[in-house]
Amino acid sequence: MNAWGERAGRLVAGLGMGVLALLAAPAVPGSWTGGGEPSVARAEDASDPGRDILVFVDETGSTGRQFDVYRRALLDRIVPELKAGDRLRVAPIVDDNSLVSSFMAEGILPARPSFDSLSDNEIDYKNEVKKEKAQDNEIREKLLTTLKAKLAKPGKSRYTDLFGAARMASQLFSADRRRPILVFLSDMQEDRGRFRYRDMKWNARDLTRVEKAYGFPDLKNVCVYVIGTRSPSIEKTRKMIEFWTEYFKKSGADITPSQVGSMIVNWPPSESCGKPRALPKKGESWLQKLRKQL
Repeated sequence: MNAWGERAGRLVAGLGMGVLALLAAPAVPGSWTGGGEPSVARAEDASDPGRDILVFVDETGSTGRQFDVYRRALLDRIVPELKAGDRLRVAPIVDDNSLVSSFMAEGILPARPSFDSLSDNEIDYKNEVKKEKAQDNEIREKLLTTLKAKLAKPGKSRYTDLFGAARMASQLFSADRRRPILVFLSDMQEDRGRFRYRDMKWNARDLTRVEKAYGFPDLKNVCVYVIGTRSPSIEKTRKMIEFWTEYFKKSGADITPSQVGSMIVNWPPSESCGKPRALPKKGESWLQKLRKQL
């Protein structure tokens, strides 16, 4: 018998077959009672780190009545449908987004507590769940209160720096495990520097001009929504939608026609939209840990 086998034999003698059988058994959904039914359901998988949701709200004078669409999207859809572990940051779109130094609102919801029926205490787990729910409600209420105040009326910025906001987004998404979601709440009427809404044709030539002037931001694997695109002409609005969809695709973003519209209807994003910029580290199995001890 080799050395590993001898150590395993000694472990069997010391622990007894009953303990080893318990270690080898598959994970159960809760702690078992004498009647054969689980007394505590296993918690939802806590390995999901949540989503990193970054929202840009157009604070320029051109938005007009459209601003209420942005307010309702945030207050009625995005904040209420946040889930455990999500981070929400809301930033303005102004004359020059390189000068934006703070968020209109930001918050991180606590992660859902994990529960292992073989090792965790049921009472401690329930206390953690109660604490997590209280923190969750407090953060949501704070976000809603702050956004209601900040979005009480449209902004008055004279110009619209959409390309600057997109570059800012590429810098704000760090390489972590959260799934990046970017939302533009704007009429998407770029109006700054050499690119003016009224002068643009919103065609492939304009897209080439933008690429030469600014390049495309790094939004690889970012799930993008564009809500509120509009102009006085239906045909021009269609061209603008095609332009911005292609712009974000060339930036590496994950965007489909269902994520571009006059209002936010396809929310929350599907699990397949966007990918984390850092992959989670694989944990050791119980068997690997046992072998290390031997």
